[in-house]
Order: sequence, then structure tokens, then C-alpha cells
Amino acid sequence: MRLPKFEYAEPKSIEEASSILSKEDGAKILAGGTDLLVNMKHRVETPAVIMSLKRIPDLSFVRPEDGGIRIGAMTSLKSVYSHPTIAEKLPGLALAASSVGSYHHQVMGTVGGNLCQQNRCKYFNQSRWWRSSRALCFKAGGELCHVVKKKNICFSSYCGDVAPSLLVMNAKALLESKEGKREVEVESLFTGDGKSPLGLRRGEILTEIRVPRESQEGFSTYMKFANRESIDFPIVGASLWASPDTKTVRLAFTAVDRKPLRARKAEERLSGGLQKSALEEAARLVLEEAKPVNTSLYPASHKRDVMGLLLESMITKFLGR
Repeated sequence: MRLPKFEYAEPKSIEEASSILSKEDGAKILAGGTDLLVNMKHRVETPAVIMSLKRIPDLSFVRPEDGGIRIGAMTSLKSVYSHPTIAEKLPGLALAASSVGSYHHQVMGTVGGNLCQQNRCKYFNQSRWWRSSRALCFKAGGELCHVVKKKNICFSSYCGDVAPSLLVMNAKALLESKEGKREVEVESLFTGDGKSPLGLRRGEILTEIRVPRESQEGFSTYMKFANRESIDFPIVGASLWASPDTKTVRLAFTAVDRKPLRARKAEERLSGGLQKSALEEAARLVLEEAKPVNTSLYPASHKRDVMGLLLESMITKFLGR
């Protein structure tokens, strides 16, 4: 499949990149390209302008600083999980980064690109020939969401691997534009709108992830269920962060809703103790908080079952650490 025609830009500063995004309607950022270029070949995304960030200096780094860890948005996934500080202090993030696609995806893909990827659905992520057999779904430009059979709404699922790990670590995102900078919780990047899953302001660019000191002092892990160990997006992905000292537990899931899910009700139940009754109640609460629908080959009921199994496996790993 060939790419559609587009204009290509390589700005050399954040201000220049922000100006391009502000002026060009529908301009798209190219980080590693492992998500965007495939969508363009399928003609589900056809931006008139593609803007690469690789010429902008100082967007690829891992820096321990003031007790926390700063990660540039253009840092490759391989560089993330290979960095000794992240492997030692943030093993959950290292596991998530190393679970993305194949080795080639990890070399090309970036932490910012994985975080800001498009939502997915079996009716959207198909070739133009496949989609021609029915009316376009709402996300692809039609009126109807084929998953829920409703108009003007999209229930596509967010399927990024890195996001749940950053959520449980209470990470923050640095957003920059020609207007200045602002720091937000990573969780607030996501709108919950399947058609427009990111809540960045016009002209804004994700430039950095910041993980606080306290998130390095607990246990963290990431587990994923997919069709194959490599290449595939998660059917369900789950992250856990837990502190034996403060008895705090944090949980997040991916591929079970229109945005990554921070399971706060289950967290509260588990933070009171990890008895069997608490684990059973937390598993029930997780299922109440998630809203999986039939966006993949697996039905929503199966995703719910997998969520419970991953939760149990992560807690078992924490207790046996």
C-alpha cells in the first residue's frame, strides 16, 4: 500500500513546530511513525501536512534529576527500557516499553508517540477496500459507530502500552507551544472521546514525561494479554504500583475503554489490605469501572475475565517479590 500525498515539514524548534500545527488544519506530528504511517496507508488518516520532530534538539533523553526521572518524548522505546535507571527504579515502565510490538517497533517508536497514539477498533483499523463493504464508521468520517450502533459517537479503544504504567506512577506531561509551557497529569491528556482521544490545545506538543521520586520507591509491573507475544496491540494490558511501606496500591488498564483506565475504586479497596476478600472485591470493582465493548476480535465479556486474571497475577507477583 502506498502513502497518500502530503507535505512534509521538519521544524527546528518547538516554536516553529507549534506555528505549523496552529496554521495547518489537520497537520499531524510524526514521531516514530509506527502508528501514523500505517493509518495513512489504510486511508483512515490523510493529513495534508506531516511534521517530523526529529530535527528539534533535546527531545530524546532520560535524566534522573532532583530525585525524579525526566524522559524526552522522542526517546525511543528501546532506549527507555534499556536505560539502567528505568530498569532499576521503574521496572513497570520498562516492561511496558519492551512489550510494544516487535523489536523494530521499539527501535523506531517513541515514548511520546506510544502515549499519543490513535484509538483502535476493528471497524476503523482496516484497509480502504475492507471498509468499502459498509458505510464508514463515525471515526473514519461516517455517522454511525458500528460497535454500539449509535450515531455521532465513537467507542474505539485506547490501546497504548505505556500509558497505564505512567498513570500508576502519577507521572506528569510537559506540553509546549509558542504560547509557553504547562505541566499536566498524564491522565488528563486523554479525553475519553474515541474520535478525538487527546486533549491537547491547538499548537501544543508533548515534549517530556516526568516521573516523581516517590514512584521509584514502590513495586511496579506491567502485564499484557495479546494474540502474540510480539507485534500485536494488547487485548488487555494492566499496570500495578504498590508500596509496602504506605500500603498504597495503584491500578491502571489499557484497551478496555476509550481512554486508559485508572481503577481508583479498586485501588482504595486494595490499599486497605491484600486479603483474599479484598482481592475479590477489587476485581469486581475493576469490572464496574471499565467499559469494554466489542472493538476487537475478543468480546467485551472475555476482556473482563482477562482483567480479573491480570489483576490477580500482578498482586501475586507483588506478594512474591
